[in-house]
Amino acid sequence: MLGHQGLARLSLASARHLLQTRGCGRPVKQCRYLCSSKSSSIASGAWAHFWKWTTQQRPSWRESSVEAAVAFVVFGITGTTSVAVVRPALKKTIGLEGSMREGPWSYRITSLVLVSPIYACFLVTFGTLAGRHTFFANMARKIFGRFVPPSLATRMGVSKPPPPV
Repeated sequence: MLGHQGLARLSLASARHLLQTRGCGRPVKQCRYLCSSKSSSIASGAWAHFWKWTTQQRPSWRESSVEAAVAFVVFGITGTTSVAVVRPALKKTIGLEGSMREGPWSYRITSLVLVSPIYACFLVTFGTLAGRHTFFANMARKIFGRFVPPSLATRMGVSKPPPPV
């Protein structure tokens, strides 16, 4: 797999060759890359490579400005997306319209109850796509852990068990 520096050194001719052969050495017309039995092993290799990349150890967001920027962007996209999904869903399914400021109370409560788990799911999804699965999966566990009773949370694995007294 080519890194950022390898892509920078990749010549136009070799890039064209990679695109024309899809990396397997045969021309695209002859390549049955997507339909062959090898495609599943190649896909699993790509998945394994992506999973290794997204679960690797990274510096804390407090120590690295890049990690902080990625985290803030993921949190921003997640919040916007979860509200953009829940508002129309409330309107279409049960006919509730409103806002957090002007109400009605039924909208406020239902919105909070629905946004939080949807937010946690989107957080893991967008965090994984951003390459920070471990960090955002832990954040989602904390969010879910606040909505389920402690005894159920430990069985589900969404929060750490309380320390022994």
